[in-house]
Amino acid sequence: MTTLVSLHAHGQQAAWESLGLTFQANRCWLGDVSLVLTEGSGSLTGWTIDAGRDEIVDIDGIATTLVSSSQPVTSPSRIGDELITGLDHVVVNTDNLDRTCDALCAALGVDVRRERDAGRGVVQRFIKLSNTIIEVVTGPHITSEGASLWGMVISVDDMEAWAAQCGEAVTSPPKQATQPGRRISTVRSAVGLGVPFAVMTPHISSDSSSPLS
Repeated sequence: MTTLVSLHAHGQQAAWESLGLTFQANRCWLGDVSLVLTEGSGSLTGWTIDAGRDEIVDIDGIATTLVSSSQPVTSPSRIGDELITGLDHVVVNTDNLDRTCDALCAALGVDVRRERDAGRGVVQRFIKLSNTIIEVVTGPHITSEGASLWGMVISVDDMEAWAAQCGEAVTSPPKQATQPGRRISTVRSAVGLGVPFAVMTPHISSDSSSPLS
């Protein structure tokens, strides 16, 4: 199956470490997906995906490295004292939902699983990979042409404990997520990641996903 291998970002390592993530050189693990960080203004710059072939492609504006194989991760990863159970989802923003979803499906050999009207003109579509979900979002708040990687959400065993350790200067108070039974806490922009980042309680349904806010 198609698997997300790594996310690539510009940013300051110290900001990410302040959340309790541990880097080796310029890499840390978010479950079985690595975050590869280089110095620069915070943003997601691309991703590596195991799609069964080796190729460098542009998916509607998203820099993508496709690989034909990847090594499974056997060691657990943590954020602070809490076990990361996985990268819950990655958010892709687009000015044209059909165009971007068609490009993703064609390049990765996947399908759109469902669509959700989030209100106020915002629409989300969900594409399931073997180890995470791509949440593709469009709406009146998106004015730039093409698609771009925007943010990410991880799941941890005890999100409430992690949020309490970080304190409200770092995270928003935990609240009910879109899916019944799940809760979410968003890292504040003042932390300096430059990338929207949130932490959720673990999956209840393998097909679920939620917004970052």
